[in-house]
Amino acid sequence: MSNPLASSMLTFIRHHLSRSGHAALVSVVCLGVLLSACTPKEGIKTSPEITETMPEDEAEQQLWLAQRAISTERADYLLNALEIYLTREDYSNAERTVNTINTTTLSSPQYERYILLAGKLAMILDKPELAITYFEEAPSEAFTTAPLPTQLDAVELRANALLAAGRPLEAARFRAFNAGLFTGEAYWENHNKIWNALRAVPALELSRALEQPQDYDWQGWLELINQIRLNQYSLDQQLVALNQWRENWPTHAASQHLPDELQMLIELPNTRPKKIALILPLSGPLEKVGAAIRDGFFAAFYADAEVSSVSTEINVIDSEQHDSIIDLYLQLQIEDYDLVVGPLQKDQVSELALLPQMNPPVLALNYADTFELATPGLFQYGLAAEDEIRQILDYLDSQKKSRIAAIYPNAAWAEELVNTLKEREQGNDNFQLLSYEYTPEDSLSNGISALLDIEDSDERFRDIRNILGKVEFEPRRRQDIDAAILIATPTIGRQLKPLLAFHYASDVPVYATSQIYAGFQQKDKDHDLDNIRFTEVPWLLSQTIPLRSDIKYLAGINRYERLYAMGIDAYHLAPRLALMERFPSSQLPGMTGNLAINEKNQIRRQLEWATFENGQVKTLLTLSPQ
Repeated sequence: MSNPLASSMLTFIRHHLSRSGHAALVSVVCLGVLLSACTPKEGIKTSPEITETMPEDEAEQQLWLAQRAISTERADYLLNALEIYLTREDYSNAERTVNTINTTTLSSPQYERYILLAGKLAMILDKPELAITYFEEAPSEAFTTAPLPTQLDAVELRANALLAAGRPLEAARFRAFNAGLFTGEAYWENHNKIWNALRAVPALELSRALEQPQDYDWQGWLELINQIRLNQYSLDQQLVALNQWRENWPTHAASQHLPDELQMLIELPNTRPKKIALILPLSGPLEKVGAAIRDGFFAAFYADAEVSSVSTEINVIDSEQHDSIIDLYLQLQIEDYDLVVGPLQKDQVSELALLPQMNPPVLALNYADTFELATPGLFQYGLAAEDEIRQILDYLDSQKKSRIAAIYPNAAWAEELVNTLKEREQGNDNFQLLSYEYTPEDSLSNGISALLDIEDSDERFRDIRNILGKVEFEPRRRQDIDAAILIATPTIGRQLKPLLAFHYASDVPVYATSQIYAGFQQKDKDHDLDNIRFTEVPWLLSQTIPLRSDIKYLAGINRYERLYAMGIDAYHLAPRLALMERFPSSQLPGMTGNLAINEKNQIRRQLEWATFENGQVKTLLTLSPQ
């Protein structure tokens, strides 16, 4: 077989021999040697052998070794690389490495290490359900014979994943079942984590668990959280219930050593404020608002029989009669008040927030405009509708709904709500907001049509008709809208909801803030709001709150009911502020929502869900996807 390279070289030699004589002969010899090297010989590979070098990077070294290892050792090198990437916070390469591991070939120790490393990565990437899946798909004997530190790491990872995935009852149960693995201080720390998880269990889920037969230890935990919740509206009743539980469960671990939050609860009566200043606007344009909060505060006070029988002094101060809130607060310091509740006006709260610390502590009834860090002793609580928008957005996010049509008024009262929507869009690349801002002069029908791109559909039809002549046609809306958020009063909402259906969007789920509900049943009018899901304070939804039967603020009689409920919650928050500050997971199921504290010492609310059904408001115990 001819060799093209050899032929070329022979031609080159003949040419040089004819020209240069002896010098050419030397060239011939050299080229002959070269030609022999170029001529393939039977049994010898034609491609040169390449010497492979181990990479310098530590993680890549492990991957390099994995490619050359026998199957039983390959996983060890991959797991080493995964661990290095996690340490470096190189999560992209860590995730890529996880996907290369074949779990069917892993030994028990390798599988356990795989779960811990891959599960840790899943938690970092905010994928708790994936971390749970790793445990659920593992062999049943996983971790049963592992060293104790490995078993403890597995318990922590799985329990934290369950909690992060919104399954707190399972997290608490799993920790309780494995409590025996912990010793010393770690045992009591697990104790506290069981309690914190139980704190987050929805009421309906807890009641169902109580109906099922349980082992002694777990039943005791369920009874404990249930008793604390049943008596949540009175600190003294909670203490009575706690002592009764301890008598009924004397050998339970939680009875012998209470979770830290309950231990502090026992100590609260000794630190209850005895002298309280209630600062509210009781004259001027906010007179009725201030009066509603005051009446709610005193209704809760007089309903708290234990406190009413002791010497608790509450002095009401009209903030409208004082030019400077700072001067008023400094005067209260001199008069040895234990707690200040108020003021209500945002500008006054913002002024107080400039002070370096609050002593006595202040429970402000609004939120400061600029408030980056927590001021020691200053707590802020109010009925911010932004809490409702965040709750709706969080739910939609959990349902993977990211393209949202927002319908809101061009009005001052809606400005903060709209800003909250826009902030979510700016902070989330996957979130897209489609907006329609309506005005009193608007044609709502035209506005909804434009939002849904009905006009574009009509225009396309006209183009087709001009080309094809007479054709059948049904307008189409844009198909990429996952849900709609409606910010509107009942009157406007009753127009907007039917218009969505009219413009072919009846299948788009609609969510709304509490502004959509007047606060009382209007079946003859509210059928136009059917199927709207909205957030609302428990005070207006529950029919079993004892205080409601004793007061004049009944549904449909006074439009300041939510503020009355706020006064009730302000009273119940007063003795618990130190507890909530120390234990942020501690919550107060209040009349205005489930109340919890954040890192800025702001009390934020989680409201209840409700919907309109045949014109009537119906409370939703759970919110299922639409």
